[in-house]
Amino acid sequence: MSGTELRAKLAGENIIAAPGIYDHMSLLMANEVGFDAHYASGYWGTASAMGEPDVGIAGYADFIRIFAAFAAKSRAPVIADADTGFGSLANLAHAVKGYQKAGIAAMQIEDQAFPKICGHVEQAVSAPAEEMVRRLHVAVEARGDGDMLIIARSDARRIEGLEAAIARLQLYAENGADILFLEAPRSREEIRQAASEIDKPLLLNAAHGGFTPILPPAEYQELGVKLVIYPAGAPLAAAQAARNFYTGLKSGDANGEGEGHFDFTEMSRLLGIDDVVALQKRHGGA
Repeated sequence: MSGTELRAKLAGENIIAAPGIYDHMSLLMANEVGFDAHYASGYWGTASAMGEPDVGIAGYADFIRIFAAFAAKSRAPVIADADTGFGSLANLAHAVKGYQKAGIAAMQIEDQAFPKICGHVEQAVSAPAEEMVRRLHVAVEARGDGDMLIIARSDARRIEGLEAAIARLQLYAENGADILFLEAPRSREEIRQAASEIDKPLLLNAAHGGFTPILPPAEYQELGVKLVIYPAGAPLAAAQAARNFYTGLKSGDANGEGEGHFDFTEMSRLLGIDDVVALQKRHGGA
Protein backbone atom coordinates (compact mmCIF):
# COMPACT_ATOMS: atom_id res chain seq x y z
CA MET A 1 0.00 0.00 0.00
CA SER A 2 1.28 3.47 -0.81
CA GLY A 3 1.34 6.55 1.36
CA THR A 4 -1.63 7.98 -0.54
CA GLU A 5 -4.09 5.78 1.34
CA LEU A 6 -2.51 6.60 4.69
CA ARG A 7 -2.59 10.34 3.90
CA ALA A 8 -6.30 10.08 3.14
CA LYS A 9 -6.95 8.32 6.44
CA LEU A 10 -4.94 10.92 8.33
CA ALA A 11 -7.16 13.59 6.81
CA GLY A 12 -10.23 11.92 8.31
CA GLU A 13 -11.75 12.62 11.70
CA ASN A 14 -10.90 9.36 13.43
CA ILE A 15 -7.67 8.24 15.06
CA ILE A 16 -5.68 5.54 13.26
CA ALA A 17 -4.85 2.58 15.53
CA ALA A 18 -2.11 0.37 14.08
CA PRO A 19 -1.26 -2.99 15.67
CA GLY A 20 2.26 -4.31 15.55
CA ILE A 21 3.09 -6.99 12.99
CA TYR A 22 6.25 -8.93 13.74
CA ASP A 23 6.02 -12.03 11.54
CA HIS A 24 3.76 -13.28 8.78
CA MET A 25 1.34 -15.09 11.04
CA SER A 26 0.74 -11.90 13.02
CA LEU A 27 0.23 -10.06 9.72
CA LEU A 28 -2.35 -12.60 8.58
CA MET A 29 -4.22 -12.17 11.88
CA ALA A 30 -4.18 -8.38 11.58
CA ASN A 31 -5.36 -8.61 7.97
CA GLU A 32 -8.25 -10.81 9.03
CA VAL A 33 -9.40 -8.47 11.80
CA GLY A 34 -9.00 -5.36 9.64
CA PHE A 35 -7.15 -2.19 10.62
CA ASP A 36 -6.46 1.20 9.03
CA ALA A 37 -2.68 0.60 9.18
CA HIS A 38 -0.10 -1.90 10.40
CA TYR A 39 3.13 -1.09 12.22
CA ALA A 40 6.37 -2.95 11.54
CA SER A 41 8.65 -2.38 14.52
CA GLY A 42 12.41 -2.61 14.47
CA TYR A 43 12.37 -4.00 18.01
CA TRP A 44 10.00 -6.85 17.23
CA GLY A 45 11.23 -7.44 13.70
CA THR A 46 14.75 -7.91 15.05
CA ALA A 47 13.52 -10.08 17.92
CA SER A 48 11.44 -12.31 15.66
CA ALA A 49 13.86 -12.68 12.75
CA MET A 50 17.17 -12.66 14.63
CA GLY A 51 16.55 -13.23 18.33
CA GLU A 52 18.57 -10.10 19.10
CA PRO A 53 17.84 -6.87 21.04
CA ASP A 54 16.91 -3.55 19.45
CA VAL A 55 20.35 -1.94 19.58
CA GLY A 56 21.16 -1.39 15.93
CA ILE A 57 22.28 -4.96 15.25
CA ALA A 58 19.81 -5.33 12.39
CA GLY A 59 20.71 -3.22 9.37
CA TYR A 60 18.97 -1.98 6.26
CA ALA A 61 19.24 -5.32 4.45
CA ASP A 62 17.55 -7.08 7.37
CA PHE A 63 14.78 -4.52 7.69
CA ILE A 64 13.94 -4.20 4.01
CA ARG A 65 13.79 -7.97 3.57
CA ILE A 66 11.24 -8.29 6.37
CA PHE A 67 9.24 -5.13 5.78
CA ALA A 68 8.99 -5.43 1.99
CA ALA A 69 7.50 -8.88 2.45
CA PHE A 70 5.00 -7.44 4.96
CA ALA A 71 4.00 -4.66 2.55
CA ALA A 72 3.42 -7.21 -0.22
CA LYS A 73 0.89 -9.15 1.87
CA SER A 74 -0.67 -6.40 3.98
CA ARG A 75 -4.22 -5.26 3.32
CA ALA A 76 -3.50 -1.98 5.12
CA PRO A 77 -0.77 0.65 4.74
CA VAL A 78 2.44 -0.43 6.47
CA ILE A 79 4.30 2.00 8.72
CA ALA A 80 7.88 0.80 9.07
CA ASP A 81 10.71 1.56 11.46
CA ALA A 82 14.03 2.73 10.02
CA ASP A 83 15.94 3.38 13.26
CA THR A 84 18.35 6.32 12.76
CA GLY A 85 18.77 5.73 9.02
CA PHE A 86 21.24 2.83 9.08
CA GLY A 87 24.46 4.82 9.21
CA SER A 88 25.59 7.69 7.02
CA LEU A 89 23.37 10.15 5.18
CA ALA A 90 24.08 8.17 2.01
CA ASN A 91 22.80 5.04 3.77
CA LEU A 92 19.66 6.92 4.77
CA ALA A 93 19.01 8.12 1.22
CA HIS A 94 19.42 4.55 -0.05
CA ALA A 95 17.00 3.29 2.61
CA VAL A 96 14.36 5.89 1.77
CA LYS A 97 14.41 4.85 -1.88
CA GLY A 98 14.28 1.19 -0.92
CA TYR A 99 11.37 1.59 1.49
CA GLN A 100 9.42 3.61 -1.05
CA LYS A 101 10.04 1.07 -3.81
CA ALA A 102 8.87 -1.69 -1.45
CA GLY A 103 5.51 0.01 -0.96
CA ILE A 104 6.01 1.18 2.62
CA ALA A 105 3.42 3.88 3.36
CA ALA A 106 5.36 5.72 6.06
CA MET A 107 9.00 5.50 7.17
CA GLN A 108 9.96 6.27 10.77
CA ILE A 109 13.31 7.94 11.47
CA GLU A 110 14.41 8.73 15.02
CA ASP A 111 16.72 11.33 16.52
CA GLN A 112 18.82 8.97 18.60
CA ALA A 113 22.55 8.66 18.20
CA PHE A 114 23.96 5.47 16.68
CA PRO A 115 23.90 2.77 17.94
CA LYS A 116 20.30 3.26 18.93
CA ILE A 117 18.35 1.41 21.62
CA CYS A 118 14.67 0.83 22.30
CA GLY A 119 13.03 4.13 23.27
CA HIS A 120 11.39 2.57 26.33
CA VAL A 121 14.74 1.61 27.83
CA GLU A 122 16.36 4.11 30.19
CA GLN A 123 19.58 4.32 28.15
CA ALA A 124 17.96 5.97 25.12
CA VAL A 125 19.76 9.25 24.28
CA SER A 126 19.06 11.72 21.48
CA ALA A 127 21.56 13.09 18.99
CA PRO A 128 21.74 16.88 18.49
CA ALA A 129 18.59 18.25 16.85
CA GLU A 130 20.66 19.65 13.97
CA GLU A 131 21.75 16.13 13.07
CA MET A 132 18.14 15.00 12.87
CA VAL A 133 17.31 18.00 10.68
CA ARG A 134 20.00 16.85 8.23
CA ARG A 135 18.45 13.38 8.22
CA LEU A 136 15.07 14.85 7.39
CA HIS A 137 16.45 16.97 4.55
CA VAL A 138 18.09 13.89 3.06
CA ALA A 139 14.93 11.80 3.50
CA VAL A 140 12.70 14.36 1.81
CA GLU A 141 15.18 14.79 -1.05
CA ALA A 142 15.53 11.03 -1.56
CA ARG A 143 11.76 10.55 -1.54
CA GLY A 144 11.43 12.98 -4.43
CA ASP A 145 7.89 13.11 -5.78
CA GLY A 146 6.93 9.81 -4.16
CA ASP A 147 4.03 9.54 -1.75
CA MET A 148 5.68 7.83 1.24
CA LEU A 149 5.27 9.80 4.46
CA ILE A 150 8.25 10.68 6.66
CA ILE A 151 7.80 10.19 10.40
CA ALA A 152 10.20 12.05 12.72
CA ARG A 153 10.54 10.48 16.15
CA SER A 154 12.08 12.24 19.13
CA ASP A 155 13.48 10.33 22.10
CA ALA A 156 14.44 13.53 23.94
CA ARG A 157 11.70 13.34 26.58
CA ARG A 158 13.71 11.24 29.02
CA ILE A 159 16.94 13.29 29.15
CA GLU A 160 15.92 16.77 28.01
CA GLY A 161 12.33 16.91 29.24
CA LEU A 162 8.93 17.28 27.60
CA GLU A 163 9.32 20.91 26.50
CA ALA A 164 12.58 20.16 24.73
CA ALA A 165 11.08 17.13 23.01
CA ILE A 166 8.13 19.20 21.80
CA ALA A 167 10.48 21.91 20.54
CA ARG A 168 12.42 19.29 18.61
CA LEU A 169 9.25 17.95 17.01
CA GLN A 170 8.20 21.47 16.01
CA LEU A 171 11.61 21.92 14.38
CA TYR A 172 11.26 18.59 12.60
CA ALA A 173 7.85 19.63 11.29
CA GLU A 174 9.43 22.76 9.82
CA ASN A 175 12.05 20.62 8.06
CA GLY A 176 9.89 18.18 6.20
CA ALA A 177 8.42 15.64 8.62
CA ASP A 178 4.84 14.66 7.79
CA ILE A 179 4.07 12.93 11.11
CA LEU A 180 5.60 13.67 14.52
CA PHE A 181 6.34 10.83 16.94
CA LEU A 182 6.80 11.70 20.62
CA GLU A 183 8.45 8.70 22.26
CA ALA A 184 7.74 7.75 25.89
CA PRO A 185 5.56 10.52 27.35
CA ARG A 186 4.74 9.57 30.93
CA SER A 187 1.12 10.73 31.44
CA ARG A 188 -2.12 11.80 29.84
CA GLU A 189 -1.23 15.40 30.67
CA GLU A 190 2.04 15.18 28.75
CA ILE A 191 0.26 13.68 25.75
CA ARG A 192 -2.40 16.39 25.77
CA GLN A 193 0.21 19.15 26.03
CA ALA A 194 2.25 17.77 23.14
CA ALA A 195 -0.82 17.40 20.93
CA SER A 196 -1.91 20.97 21.66
CA GLU A 197 1.48 22.44 20.75
CA ILE A 198 2.12 20.44 17.57
CA ASP A 199 0.38 21.35 14.32
CA LYS A 200 1.05 18.15 12.39
CA PRO A 201 -0.33 14.66 13.11
CA LEU A 202 0.98 13.31 16.42
CA LEU A 203 1.91 9.63 16.64
CA LEU A 204 2.10 7.86 19.99
CA ASN A 205 3.68 4.54 20.90
CA ALA A 206 1.41 2.49 23.19
CA ALA A 207 4.13 -0.02 24.05
CA HIS A 208 3.03 -2.58 26.63
CA GLY A 209 5.69 -2.65 29.33
CA GLY A 210 6.93 0.84 28.43
CA PHE A 211 6.62 4.27 30.04
CA THR A 212 3.51 5.56 28.28
CA PRO A 213 0.03 4.81 29.68
CA ILE A 214 -1.78 2.19 27.59
CA LEU A 215 -5.20 3.53 26.63
CA PRO A 216 -7.94 2.61 24.15
CA PRO A 217 -7.63 4.47 20.83
CA ALA A 218 -10.70 6.61 21.61
CA GLU A 219 -9.02 8.01 24.73
CA TYR A 220 -5.86 8.89 22.80
CA GLN A 221 -8.05 10.66 20.26
CA GLU A 222 -9.60 12.74 23.02
CA LEU A 223 -6.08 13.79 24.01
CA GLY A 224 -5.35 14.96 20.46
CA VAL A 225 -3.40 11.97 19.10
CA LYS A 226 -3.92 11.21 15.41
CA LEU A 227 -2.12 7.89 15.10
CA VAL A 228 -1.32 5.30 17.79
CA ILE A 229 0.75 2.16 17.38
CA TYR A 230 0.50 -0.91 19.62
CA PRO A 231 3.72 -2.75 18.73
CA ALA A 232 4.23 -4.95 21.78
CA GLY A 233 0.81 -6.31 22.73
CA ALA A 234 0.59 -9.15 20.23
CA PRO A 235 4.18 -10.43 20.44
CA LEU A 236 4.16 -10.34 24.25
CA ALA A 237 0.83 -12.22 24.30
CA ALA A 238 2.18 -14.75 21.80
CA ALA A 239 5.38 -15.19 23.82
CA GLN A 240 3.39 -15.87 26.98
CA ALA A 241 1.21 -18.39 25.15
CA ALA A 242 4.31 -20.14 23.78
CA ARG A 243 5.90 -20.26 27.24
CA ASN A 244 2.71 -21.72 28.71
CA PHE A 245 2.67 -24.45 26.08
CA TYR A 246 6.35 -25.30 26.43
CA THR A 247 6.14 -25.32 30.23
CA GLY A 248 3.10 -27.57 30.13
CA LEU A 249 4.69 -29.92 27.61
CA LYS A 250 7.79 -30.22 29.78
CA SER A 251 5.63 -31.32 32.69
CA GLY A 252 3.69 -33.79 30.57
CA ASP A 253 0.69 -31.72 29.44
CA ALA A 254 0.62 -31.84 25.64
CA ASN A 255 -2.16 -29.25 25.61
CA GLY A 256 0.01 -26.60 27.26
CA GLU A 257 -1.52 -26.25 30.72
CA GLY A 258 -5.05 -26.14 29.31
CA GLU A 259 -4.45 -23.11 27.08
CA GLY A 260 -6.67 -22.77 24.03
CA HIS A 261 -5.16 -23.13 20.60
CA PHE A 262 -5.90 -21.31 17.38
CA ASP A 263 -7.78 -23.59 15.01
CA PHE A 264 -5.38 -25.44 12.70
CA THR A 265 -7.83 -25.51 9.78
CA GLU A 266 -8.37 -21.78 10.10
CA MET A 267 -4.60 -21.17 10.13
CA SER A 268 -4.25 -23.25 6.98
CA ARG A 269 -6.98 -21.18 5.34
CA LEU A 270 -5.24 -17.93 6.29
CA LEU A 271 -2.01 -19.23 4.80
CA GLY A 272 -3.80 -19.87 1.49
CA ILE A 273 -4.08 -23.65 1.39
CA ASP A 274 -7.54 -23.49 -0.21
CA ASP A 275 -6.11 -21.58 -3.17
CA VAL A 276 -3.37 -24.17 -3.61
CA VAL A 277 -5.84 -27.05 -3.52
CA ALA A 278 -8.13 -25.27 -6.01
CA LEU A 279 -5.21 -24.67 -8.38
CA GLN A 280 -4.21 -28.34 -8.24
CA LYS A 281 -7.77 -29.41 -9.04
CA ARG A 282 -8.09 -26.98 -11.95
CA HIS A 283 -4.95 -28.33 -13.57
CA GLY A 284 -5.30 -31.99 -12.66
CA GLY A 285 -2.47 -32.02 -10.16
CA ALA A 286 -2.20 -34.29 -7.15
